[in-house]
Amino acid sequence: MSRSEAGSSSPADDVRAEEQRWRRDTRAPHLQTNPERREEFRTQALKWDIKPLYTPADLEDIGFDYAADSGFPGEYPYTRSTRANGHRSDFWTMTQVTGFGKGADWAKRARYMLDQGLSGLILEYDLATTNGFDSDNPIVEGEVGRAGMALDSLEDLESAFDLPFDRLKYLMSVCNAPQPVNLAMIIAALEKKGIDPADFVLHIVNGILIEYICVGRYIYPPEHGLRLATDCIEYIIRNHPNWAPLSIISAQLQPAKANPVQEIAFSLAIASAYLDAVLERGLTIDEAAPYLNHFVVNVDMDFFEGVCKLRAFRKSWARLMRERYGASTSAALKIRMMTSPTTIALTLQQPLNNIGRLAIMATACALGGAGEAMTTPLYDEAHALPAEDAIRVGAALQHIVAHETGVAETIDPLAGSYYVETLTKQIEDAAFVELEKIFAMGGALKAIERGYFQSELGREQYERHKDLEEGRRKWVGVNHLKLGEEKREIEIFRLDDRMEDEQAAKVKDLRAKRDQGAVDKALEAVRAAARDRANIVPPCIAAVKVYATHGELCDAMRDVFGEHSSNSQLGGI
Repeated sequence: MSRSEAGSSSPADDVRAEEQRWRRDTRAPHLQTNPERREEFRTQALKWDIKPLYTPADLEDIGFDYAADSGFPGEYPYTRSTRANGHRSDFWTMTQVTGFGKGADWAKRARYMLDQGLSGLILEYDLATTNGFDSDNPIVEGEVGRAGMALDSLEDLESAFDLPFDRLKYLMSVCNAPQPVNLAMIIAALEKKGIDPADFVLHIVNGILIEYICVGRYIYPPEHGLRLATDCIEYIIRNHPNWAPLSIISAQLQPAKANPVQEIAFSLAIASAYLDAVLERGLTIDEAAPYLNHFVVNVDMDFFEGVCKLRAFRKSWARLMRERYGASTSAALKIRMMTSPTTIALTLQQPLNNIGRLAIMATACALGGAGEAMTTPLYDEAHALPAEDAIRVGAALQHIVAHETGVAETIDPLAGSYYVETLTKQIEDAAFVELEKIFAMGGALKAIERGYFQSELGREQYERHKDLEEGRRKWVGVNHLKLGEEKREIEIFRLDDRMEDEQAAKVKDLRAKRDQGAVDKALEAVRAAARDRANIVPPCIAAVKVYATHGELCDAMRDVFGEHSSNSQLGGI
């Protein structure tokens, strides 16, 4: 017989009664002389009401079950951690993003970053490269080497890979639309350098679908973009099984103002599109999912919203793999995350304040589980490409969080908080409602074609901007504690103005000295693979080895696929 049938109250009922007494006898008299500082308390992105107090009764109200919703680290549903010992055995891989100038410029900066205690690097390419143009194309004048490293040919990566690979644990290459070309150049460059691909982990981003949603660096129509991404995934799985062929950059949705529910639902819908395409190539879910479970997730300044999002992300991936796809192995059910403080919390005004923001967000990343890796933006990014001083501070910041705070000494230390468990489950439940809505449309590709993601993000952008304009959200230095004309000088990194002309001249010289007949033959093989739906990576590798340029290879695919109709200008974040 249950308590209710017996007429007795449950422990949660007893807590509710005690909470009502506390509100009446203790809190209400206090509020008479100490009113709350604002009328509403809400989470920053989701705008969900925050209660003044959470108790065990809140967990009962949402149907929280410890085994089903939280569980133990390293076991389904992985809410607490995908790692059985958390970070007590080792810390996350500490990484930073870098990319500017020519290949040799990038190599010099990369070596400096490794000297600062980092063990992973994230290589960004410039807008010319990510949009599929060579540096001497007039359309990219003024953009070469500015927002990333210029990559025109195999020669550039030969220079960029002048690195101590014995100290480089992890390299992420951030390229989406021209990913087959980028992958081919990396493979050929490693071969020329005599580097064993098994000696380190290469992680290509290859996340073209998100470009159509909020970033804009696409080239080909979405169905062809997905096909090329799938070619890269299949090639890596079959030829370089220690590499990672895809990353879902939830961290790009977040600057577009996706809230945590949208981040999880949109990201999982996008991941499902890649999974479905790979499964059509003959792999099983337990073979494919461990290669497609990489996510890069930002944490914003709402500390608890960020921590709970990371916890909900882990469980949501596991649920999707088990419930929709029937995955059974732990490798398929475990998400692999790189976490990061978000750049959109950083301000142009009073830039040294950004160091404090980064420390808070990095701590939230660690308390949320950190993942396999963490990257930290740098305090001067709103001003220019990061200077060496900012790189040093950013690298030290991760070591401070890891070694000095104690946040990684026990696994998931915020678990059991009534607020944390309530918010985690609420985010997860709402994300699955949104995910099912996208699946009902026909999945991520159909939602992109309908403009669903874009319109939803547009609404969020409007509401979040209005919060700032109307002062509901305080942003120090922007709409709170402004310093007027006072400025704090920081070191600014400036590119050599001669760099762009030198890079353009280099690619012209390359064309003059190579075997043009071999290049023409190789480019035609790429067109044939595009037409015949053969995997395009092998002919791309052959083409880069005879020094076909990045732009030429992208043009060969343009000849077959055309361009996405909205791609009238250079895309960018």
